[in-house]
Amino acid sequence: MVLYVFNPDTDLALANGAGNYTPTAPVRQMIHDLSVLPMWYAEPGSSVLAEGEYNEEFLQAMSELFHLDLKLISLKDLPQVEEPFLVCPWGWNRSFRNMLHRAGVDMVYLPNDFELDEQRKLSQRNVTSVVLDLFKDEPGFCGLSLNLLKTSECENYCNFMTSIGGVVFKEPWSSSGKGLLWCRDAFTEKDRNWCQRVIDTQGYVTMSPIYNKVQDFAMEFFVDEAHNNEVTFLGYSLFDTDMRGSYKGNTLLDNQEIEHYLTDYVPLEHLQKTKQMVGSFLGVYGYRACVGVDMMICEEPSGMCIHPCVEINYRATMGFLARILKDEYLTKEAHGRFVVQHFHTSEELQAFVKENRNKAPLQIQKGRIRSGFMTLVPVTPTSQNLAYMDVY
Repeated sequence: MVLYVFNPDTDLALANGAGNYTPTAPVRQMIHDLSVLPMWYAEPGSSVLAEGEYNEEFLQAMSELFHLDLKLISLKDLPQVEEPFLVCPWGWNRSFRNMLHRAGVDMVYLPNDFELDEQRKLSQRNVTSVVLDLFKDEPGFCGLSLNLLKTSECENYCNFMTSIGGVVFKEPWSSSGKGLLWCRDAFTEKDRNWCQRVIDTQGYVTMSPIYNKVQDFAMEFFVDEAHNNEVTFLGYSLFDTDMRGSYKGNTLLDNQEIEHYLTDYVPLEHLQKTKQMVGSFLGVYGYRACVGVDMMICEEPSGMCIHPCVEINYRATMGFLARILKDEYLTKEAHGRFVVQHFHTSEELQAFVKENRNKAPLQIQKGRIRSGFMTLVPVTPTSQNLAYMDVY
């Protein structure tokens, strides 16, 4: 049996570094609201760690529509599972491993401290600079990432680069556009305090120029440690971020359509080179996991370029999920948007769902979605986070 778990706080737990990290109330709410998300990519015959009447009813309804072969299991029932099982979380961290062990999961099914330490090292942003060094002499590519140990270095780079767009400072461990400090003007005392706090707690700050971005995208890979770190390219992810770098959503297109769209800006051979070089890197430094590598198309003085490594996510990503949704659940002709959205109140969320269901009723054709609005998680009286598709 494979047990899938949605723990989107894994990057926050990695930043904390301790074995007893406790997420904040809003993060716990998100985990609760979206706990069944793995059902959309889980293998047939597997289980998802989730509980409650709403989740059970939702799984039953979706199973009837899409012939899913899954079951839900609660944390308290895990010790009663007699068959061996593989735990497949959104991402690994020491706190999550310890939580499962306290719940009664035998350590034989869980990674040891050395494995978790190695994964934590790979998951920090200083790995980005190693990948970018591979492309530094390649025409048609851009990207710079420096790791700074002193606030004086942060100030010098910020003040030097304000005339060409500014810089963005990044925490070594953070996720989804969090842990970023955008400096487009002179370095302030507030900026200094932010950088000093990150250096004190995480050891360094990563600095990158602010590029003239044209399009965000990612390449999704699977690295199989059990087969000599064999790397499989799963496909492209085409996504949007806001002005501060926070994830907004994915456009649901097939791989060929995304590739065709990107080649309006850059040559196909540059995309292929990116895929090959990044894949080779992951084959050396990977472990059994989904890996999403965020990239950009940027407009440089020399022309359009690929930034081949904005960051590496050694975990499942929303782009990975979007790839599965398009390939496995939509008709070939259908396109759409996949979005994860937070609402201030459950009433606001319920009104949003009702309006969109009325506006775009779900249309199913031979077990696949042809068009319409569909939630990917149940809507409950307390929900404040929603994952959904708008298909057309």
